[in-house]
Parts: sequence; C-alpha cells; structure tokens
Amino acid sequence: MGLEKRGAPAQQPPRGNAPRPNQQRGPNQPPRSGQPPRQNRPGQNQSNNGRRPRPQQQINPQKSGYTPGSPRRQRRVTQAEILRRTRRRRFLGMLAVLAVLAIGAFVSVNLLFKVAIFRVENFDHSTPADTGIYTEEEIVSALNIEKNSNLFAFSTAEKTKELQAQFPYLDKVEVTVQMPATVVVRLTPATERFTCMYSGGWMVLSDALRILRLEVSQPEGLILLNAKLPDNFSPAIGQQVIPETYNSLLAHTESSAESDSTDATPESAQPTVTDIVTQLWQLLQDDGLLDGLTALDISDTSQLSFTYQGRVDVLLGNSSSLDYKLRLAAKILTDPDKGLSGSDRGTLDVSDQLEDGEIRGYFQPYEQPTPTPEPAPEPDPESENAENAEEPPTE
Repeated sequence: MGLEKRGAPAQQPPRGNAPRPNQQRGPNQPPRSGQPPRQNRPGQNQSNNGRRPRPQQQINPQKSGYTPGSPRRQRRVTQAEILRRTRRRRFLGMLAVLAVLAIGAFVSVNLLFKVAIFRVENFDHSTPADTGIYTEEEIVSALNIEKNSNLFAFSTAEKTKELQAQFPYLDKVEVTVQMPATVVVRLTPATERFTCMYSGGWMVLSDALRILRLEVSQPEGLILLNAKLPDNFSPAIGQQVIPETYNSLLAHTESSAESDSTDATPESAQPTVTDIVTQLWQLLQDDGLLDGLTALDISDTSQLSFTYQGRVDVLLGNSSSLDYKLRLAAKILTDPDKGLSGSDRGTLDVSDQLEDGEIRGYFQPYEQPTPTPEPAPEPDPESENAENAEEPPTE
C-alpha cells in the first residue's frame, strides 16, 4: 500500500482544477491553447468594463507652479473668454506703443529741437526780406527768444501779436517754426496809403487799414478814405480800423417792408467792409487805376464810389459784379481813343446793370459855370479934366 507500482502510468491532475471556459483569466495568465491573445483597444482599461476613460491632463513638471500629486481636471475655456483675452492683449499692446511714442516725443522735444537759426523773409519765402523802416536785427531782437532754447517752448501766435504791436509799419507779420532748429519771421512792410478823418483829427492808414500815425491836419499826397467808424472810436498806433457796415438800400427796404422778409437781404449775408475794401483794392490794382486814385468812399456799401485823378467821380453802386464794373470804368478812363480825354471832368456811372447782366456806363460832365460879364468901370471926372487940360487948344 502506499508504494507505487513499477510501470504504472503517472497520475494526471484532476480535471476540476482546470479553468473553465467562462472563467476570467488573470492579466499574467497565458491564453488557452488554440485561441489568439486578446488585445485591448488604445486607451481602454479592463478595470472600467470596456468604457473609454477620460483624457488625463498632461502636467509638465518643469512649469512654474507644478505640485506633485494627482492631476487636476482642466477647466473648459469659452469662446467669449478667448475674445476677451485677445482684446486685452491688443489694448495692452497699444498702451505700450503709445507710451514708447510719448517717451520718444518728450525726449526729442526737450533734447533735440533747440533754437539755432533765425530767418526773416517775405511772405513768398524770398530773401532778403523787405523790412521797411526797420532792420532784421531789431525784429529778431524783439522776439525775445534765446538760442539753444526749446523750439516749442513759446507760442508763435503770441509772438506774432507782440511783433505787430511793436512794429506798426509792418502790415503783415507771421512767426513760425521750422524743424529742426529754425524760427522764421515772414512779413510785409506797410505803406502809407489812406488818410481818414475821425473826431480828434486825421489818421494815416496802410493798405490793410492799419493805423500808422495820427495827425492834427489832413496829410497831403494820400488817398482820402471816407468810412463809417464805430461810435466812440479811439484810435491807437498799430490798430486795424474795421469800419462799420452800412447799406442804405437794405435799411430802406427793411423799414418800408418789414412784413416781406424775402425782399430784404439778411445783414449776415452781406460782405463786410473789410472784404469789400480788399476786393476793391485788388481790382483797382489789376485794372491800372490805383495810381490815379485820389478818394475812396466806402461809407455806404450800396453806393460805393471813388475819384480818379481828382476830376472824375466813378459810381460803382453795390459790391456785386465789381470786377466787371471796374473793367468797364478802366476802359473809359484810360483809353484816350474810345474813352474820356484827360481834360474831361464829371461823373461816370457804371452802377446800372440790365436784366441780362450787361453793365453800361454813363458820363455826365460837370456844368461849367457861365462867366458873368464884368461891368465897365465908370470914368473918373478928375482924370477927364486932367486929360482935357493937357490937350492943346484947337484953332
């Protein structure tokens, strides 16, 4: 008993220990013979009963703020938050660019742009400048700007006003800067052109109606200007005279037909006296009438007139079609063959404009006074007696 018999076959393991077909095998247990090994799908774990696991957050240990431990779940970023972040980045970028530009401008203005050159020129940028009775040194010194000072540390408008007040015989002045280091003074000298009477005497005015000097009596050799001055007018040297606008035709229309507002032209639509004088002066110069101008009447903008060579009064009417009126007047006054002679004296009316726009001129000579005959002198009886006494007696 208990001894194995020789030649007896080896005892086989019991069948009950063999794995059943439906029994689960361990992960390290080899598959049964005759069946291919079962492969898991990528990312699938057998412990979740065939479900696909959620993706795990990849954490870089070398990033700042890394703490070892289990990975945290990543928060989902919405499209609105992405747009907000993009706008925030753009805004910060623009602020950075503006800050750099501001710093660059500050450094450039305070360190680079220094006054080094002063230039005096005419308004057409030509040099040397016509400074009239003044010198360039006087004008530059009156600027009161030191060299190597900041080019933008002063106001060009204020400097222009200071020069205009200090130098009345400059009709136009403009102070500008030219980078990187130049102060430019452009000017036009004033010419004594008009004389105008005010309550205290006479004013001498330039082409731009700027007061150059004051006189007690009327200066000679200047154009007599008749203008309507403001009430309580007080002249000052260097002041520009701005006559008041008066239109007798407009005033009559407004007073006679106040209810009909369409017939009267609004006062604001009428050109100012300064505009009329500027236009009239330029047209007189273009038509060759400036040298013969002896008087100019602008007191009534509806009855403008001027006197040519002291012998012909030219009536222009209102300020409409001034170029056409003056062109016609110049042809009549300066053309000896088709116009007036040098001895004609009278009134030339070019203010009549027809419905088709044509303007005609009418000349009315001055009436020559008829000379009254002088009475014959009465004979003196004493002289007759003396003559009779001297005559020898006749036989």
